[in-house]
Amino acid sequence: MLRYLLKRLFWMIPMLIGISLISFFIMHLAPGDITSTESAFDPKSSEESRQKLRELYNLDKPVIVQYGLWMQRLVKLDFGHSFASHQRPVFWAEKDKDGNVTPGMIQEALPITLLMNIAGLLITLSIGIPLGVMAAKRYGQWPDRSITLFNFIGFSIPGFWLSLLLMYWLGVIHPWFPISGMHSLNYEQLGFWQKGQDLFMHVFLPVVIPSITGLAGITLFVKNGMLDVLSQDYVTTARAKGLSDRTVTYRHALRNALLPLITLIGLSLPGLIGGSVIAETIFAIPGMGKLFYEAVMMRDFPVVMGILTIGSALTLLGSLLADLAYAWADPRLRKGVMPNR
Repeated sequence: MLRYLLKRLFWMIPMLIGISLISFFIMHLAPGDITSTESAFDPKSSEESRQKLRELYNLDKPVIVQYGLWMQRLVKLDFGHSFASHQRPVFWAEKDKDGNVTPGMIQEALPITLLMNIAGLLITLSIGIPLGVMAAKRYGQWPDRSITLFNFIGFSIPGFWLSLLLMYWLGVIHPWFPISGMHSLNYEQLGFWQKGQDLFMHVFLPVVIPSITGLAGITLFVKNGMLDVLSQDYVTTARAKGLSDRTVTYRHALRNALLPLITLIGLSLPGLIGGSVIAETIFAIPGMGKLFYEAVMMRDFPVVMGILTIGSALTLLGSLLADLAYAWADPRLRKGVMPNR
């Protein structure tokens, strides 16, 4: 296992370099750059000023040279500074000569995205797994048909349409929940419990709506896994020994049915960090998804590359963790025996 782990970690380095190289070149194939974006808001800008900006940002150099300069900083875990006028650091906070600390852009957005996406994942798993088990146990009956209908609706509803619909219904027609931002204007004057309630009300819709659309996939995944496992011989043997239906379902069948779900959860790790562009943009949540969208629109290459690099590294790491968790959950893999599927 240790040899396998070291081999996978070694191959992650060239794969990460290849992904960053392709991403860097594709991004520079898009028309325009930060200088054209900034000059669009300044009617007095001249071609000379744009050329000076290009020299300042090293955009006048060949793409391969720009990539080499970026890699030199990346080796030091320095993602550079934003091309925007504020010139904030992309990832790590920095302290100036006067001792003032400037927080990194990703450093500010990452905790918000983690809070929302981990909460959404917990909601999805806590509801989707029981529904999938129920659909498998009552296969062909009305609970299974009702859950299947719900899955079709969940797969069919676009996330942005549901977000706008619930925003209008629950935020405008019936103003139960705020529809923008993370806090109220008087957030700093609130007490501890009032702050928690205010935060909950603001993130309720951005968390619940992606959970509804993702619930259908988890439910169907668990249902198909349970149907496959419940037909296995060892489940029939467990029932023949007189074990209760609850013990057979949750202690024997469910554990093996959830093995494919481990891979799905491992590959969802980049999504937990990357955020939801649609939900965060619609609800004006200052998370990673909104930051990435704004950076792409502004042609802010350092921010885009910083988020893409982190997402790529987490994708490779999530795949590795999923394989290790698979081997931990299934003793046959640790012994080099492939299960018959």
